[in-house]
Amino acid sequence: MDNNLKIVRCTKEQVEIITDSIIRLLKNFNERSGSNFNIDRTEIFETTTKLIGRETFGCYVAFAENKPVGLITIAPCFAIYNGGDFGVITELYVDQTVRSLGIGKLLLDKVFEFAKLNGWTKLEVGAPNKTEWPRTIDFYKKNGFEEKDLKLRIKL
Repeated sequence: MDNNLKIVRCTKEQVEIITDSIIRLLKNFNERSGSNFNIDRTEIFETTTKLIGRETFGCYVAFAENKPVGLITIAPCFAIYNGGDFGVITELYVDQTVRSLGIGKLLLDKVFEFAKLNGWTKLEVGAPNKTEWPRTIDFYKKNGFEEKDLKLRIKL
């Protein structure tokens, strides 16, 4: 990637950019996997506004030519079986026009740094179905992640 790439840790000044990036991520996921994520801009904006000020929530945006082209978020988690505190990558998105140019790796490097600053010794990511998203799984494996158990969810 060229020298015009910049990755910044987000603050409340980037809430609109984060919101738009998350919407693009969810639209892409819905289109490619047949999922039905509810895309409510107001709700996403409000959630982003609430989370962005938390010290242990990390959000980074990649800019190319001052245009946002990627986003990654990381949040804290903890479990006894997992050795205590660890981080969970909750969103990663790179614009389709600039994929495979190393932006995802640079975003991962930022969350690795963030995790170390928080004293976390492990990171997890909820990866999508590997038959539908093989490149995504390969990307994480190439960057040191190992496949682990399937996760389940319920909305309360």
